[in-house]
Amino acid sequence: MQREASSLDLLESRALRIINKHMWLAMGAGILPLPLVDMAALIAIQIRMLRQLSQNYQVPFHRDVGKKLIGSLLGALIPTSLATIVGSTLKLVPSLGPIIGGLSMPIFAGATTRAIGKIFMQHFESGGTFLDFEPARVRAYFRQEFEQSQRHAQEMWEMGRNASSQPAGATTTSTRPSSANR
Repeated sequence: MQREASSLDLLESRALRIINKHMWLAMGAGILPLPLVDMAALIAIQIRMLRQLSQNYQVPFHRDVGKKLIGSLLGALIPTSLATIVGSTLKLVPSLGPIIGGLSMPIFAGATTRAIGKIFMQHFESGGTFLDFEPARVRAYFRQEFEQSQRHAQEMWEMGRNASSQPAGATTTSTRPSSANR
């Protein structure tokens, strides 16, 4: 029993690393200045994540089925998806477009990637495969996971922006005592 628990913990730990890595890659793809290229890159990143998750759980990977399942899950987010496509195409508008599109796409890309990863992680952990995954049965859970993932992606995005705005070697809070306290 102990061995099973530690084996599951290891699988889950690896799966979470795979999901987080791909969330960051997706957020990076969301910054791409070319409209719809960002969406193509996002789908490629999400498919790669599904392949790595399936390898982690030793589930046979089916690329075409994975693409269809991603599309079906994203269909549950139609209003959000449409807003993001508009955000992506807004990148065409000189000056203002890249700013507006560049703010919305990274969060959407990271959130959808993380939510898809978490859904498949749970599915694979319960013994599921690509062939028995039913998007209609998990749509409500996917929307809930997407909302949580949006908050998570927003926090990560802001942390990344704050870290990149600091000069090299600077810290936001000092743990060193001031000279008066030495």
